[in-house]
Amino acid sequence: MLNIERKEDCCGCYACINVCRANAITFNVDNEGFWYPLIDKDKCTDCGLCDKVCPIVQQATYIKRYETPFVYAAYTKDEQIRLDSTSGGIHSMLALAMYNKGGYVGGAVYNEDHTVSHIISDDKLLLTEIRSSKYLQSSMESVYTKIKVLLQDKKEVFFCATPCQIQGLYKFLRKEYENLTTCDFICRGVNSPKVFLSYMDMLEKQYGAKATKIKFKAKKWGWHNFSMRVNFANGKEYCKDRSNDLFFIGYLESGNFARPSCYDCRFKGFPQKADITLADFWGIETLDSSMDQDKGTSLIMINSDKGLALFKSIQDQIVSKEFTMVDAEAGNQAMNKPMKARCNNREEFFEAIENNTFDEVAKIFFRKPPRFKKIDKIMSMIKPKAKIIKTLGLSLSSWSTFLRLNFFLTNVKSQAFISILNERYSIVQLNKNAELILNGRLNIGIKQVKKSRMETRLLIEEDAQMIVNGHFSMYAGSYVRVIKGGKLILNGGFINENVQITCGATIEIGKGTTIGRDVVIRSYDGHTIEQDGYNISESIKIGEHVWIGQGATILKGVNIGDGAIVAAGALVTKDVPAHSIVGGVPAKVLKQDVKWH
Repeated sequence: MLNIERKEDCCGCYACINVCRANAITFNVDNEGFWYPLIDKDKCTDCGLCDKVCPIVQQATYIKRYETPFVYAAYTKDEQIRLDSTSGGIHSMLALAMYNKGGYVGGAVYNEDHTVSHIISDDKLLLTEIRSSKYLQSSMESVYTKIKVLLQDKKEVFFCATPCQIQGLYKFLRKEYENLTTCDFICRGVNSPKVFLSYMDMLEKQYGAKATKIKFKAKKWGWHNFSMRVNFANGKEYCKDRSNDLFFIGYLESGNFARPSCYDCRFKGFPQKADITLADFWGIETLDSSMDQDKGTSLIMINSDKGLALFKSIQDQIVSKEFTMVDAEAGNQAMNKPMKARCNNREEFFEAIENNTFDEVAKIFFRKPPRFKKIDKIMSMIKPKAKIIKTLGLSLSSWSTFLRLNFFLTNVKSQAFISILNERYSIVQLNKNAELILNGRLNIGIKQVKKSRMETRLLIEEDAQMIVNGHFSMYAGSYVRVIKGGKLILNGGFINENVQITCGATIEIGKGTTIGRDVVIRSYDGHTIEQDGYNISESIKIGEHVWIGQGATILKGVNIGDGAIVAAGALVTKDVPAHSIVGGVPAKVLKQDVKWH
């Protein structure tokens, strides 16, 4: 039998009430508007199922996910969906893909009384209600049970909820279902329904009518300056941005009305249990400005093969680029850290909300001084510049390289304001008619040991071309040389320390490929052998999601298939089949049909 002594030890996920066969559990709403399980001891059979399914007692350890997820920035090509969504509209595209397969989609919707509940349905028309974040505690009553029935009936299900609710679902199901794909999001915390109802009561009195539509993070003034929009039955509309809407001010600045368990969240960090994790890609404008039109850009973290399969099924309908977890974490502190209340007045606040209007309470407890709005705006402008200053330091040569590459060299082609960020001891040389084409950010000379003086070199010779698609990083000590007339195509990813790439003819490296330390990739011999049929240069193509181990050598004329693994120290002289492991000198196929993450 559940025994909850602290409110921090219950996330309100509803797993216990869904699993109780004796109907002995109901939820009791406390003075803050949050629900907690109440057990009828006369009905309880002491079966222990409620303890077994509680994700706070023990998380769903049987669910295995990638240790490091694939990370993407993306937005839908459907402009209407993108503008109506919280971020870039990727959740809607995933949901539509599931509907189109005849599957069911689950998510949070507003009830008529402005509370929030989860539903599960195959009705595509409900997607507009499921779309967009609600930022409130949602009821899961009977939803887990309905999902289990659908799964047992072999129906496909796509279900989106908070990380704790997803864990509650998996604990309730007690096994992995191949026909279930789950989606969670970077959760800052869920707010009190009681507080939100007080806020809505205030607005309805001010506008003289019942609210008919609520949109957290509307984009009237853009994605970055998101707003709260409420429409009313009399045709009137309320819309204020994040700095002026009282609910957003209380949530983002004071933070004193989220569920107690959110301040002690047990579900932070990675790997997450959901197949896909979504969020706003805050900071994308500093990584790749081409992905930010201030209409919303989604951060997508793919945690499993099922998640990857569903994501790949929508590629034609979205714009996406691959990034790293470091990129993702920079703008999403809630990814790894629970929220913190900035005011130590929770008890007084909830006493006040009981007897006063929301605007009266707001003036006392969390009204944001106007001068802070200006500070926020200034800080949002300073942060990306501070990162550049920290990277370049006080080195005149680093600043010279940075300014030359980003603003003065005509043979560096980019639509972004800043497309190259070079660490100290990075040397870049572009010869006559050489071209560096950047369709994403290029980081040069990244150091794992911060005070290291390892030199990183990039040489693009006469009439040679290097194309970077997506975010690509060269770690310290690497040397990339594109021979005269050569062409190097990098589709996002990184090369580790001391990697050497010598490119004659063409080398193309696919998305998601990881290249270990001391690897050598050469499509150019450097010297000519006088014999018939000999070519000094032959192209190399490395597919997507390839793992090349430390010290391996890839020679000219080789194609490496998607998902392949090249063992450490291998000498690759022939083509490598997709999803195989090769090793040895010369390299031979050791195993086929492999998957790695």
